Amino acid sequence: MSIDLPSGQVRPLVEPDGESALGVEVAGSLLLVAGASSGELRIYDRQTGKRVAVYDVTDAGLINDITVAAGTAYFTDSQRAVLYALPLHGRTTGTPREIPLSGDFRLAKPGEGVFNANGIVTLDANTLIVAQTNDPDGVGSVLYRVDVPSGKTTRIKIEGTDVVGADGLLLRGHTLWVVQHNVNSIAELRLSADGSTAQHIRTITDDHFVIPTTADLGPGGNLYVVSSHFFTKPSDDVPYEVVRTRP
Repeated sequence: MSIDLPSGQVRPLVEPDGESALGVEVAGSLLLVAGASSGELRIYDRQTGKRVAVYDVTDAGLINDITVAAGTAYFTDSQRAVLYALPLHGRTTGTPREIPLSGDFRLAKPGEGVFNANGIVTLDANTLIVAQTNDPDGVGSVLYRVDVPSGKTTRIKIEGTDVVGADGLLLRGHTLWVVQHNVNSIAELRLSADGSTAQHIRTITDDHFVIPTTADLGPGGNLYVVSSHFFTKPSDDVPYEVVRTRP
């Protein structure tokens, strides 16, 4: 769906088809959709909502979030230690491929509510930042630098706070916002130039955050945060919201 920010009016962009979805990303004329447990990468025309392509890349994963770098879209998988790289060619796409994650990244022990690679952003053409919701060695979350050509990951040293429940990421300049879904807050970090360390600046909270999952910057420099209401039984009485807050 698309939302008119001044009025809050919502209109369908892609007609509901019963398929699950998580992250979305706009890339030129295309709308990219992470197909969650379907294992699909879905591509739509962002103006008409018509499906351009579908790629079934896994039957054992959870396709979660997306970023675009140097003409390629990268999708995270919250159950497998891989990224999916999808070349973008204007209004068309190439063939997706897997990038196995090596280095510091390890899958957490499987269990209810356990997520691995989740939010993802682009640091530069060859480097991505990925959040792992559940630290395999502890109770918090982990951030990694990912070298795209090799798939090698390096754990980012976070100073001044423990990131918990890391979900969506947002990067502007050297400011990295980490949406923390299970503590209803956003950690604002200052990322070093090479992405090896991050310093905690502050934690953003809002009474309207109910399991926030992702965020973006909008008019006036405001943060717009999706309040997902995960774990709440869907009904017409649930106030699904995009919350505007100051960064």
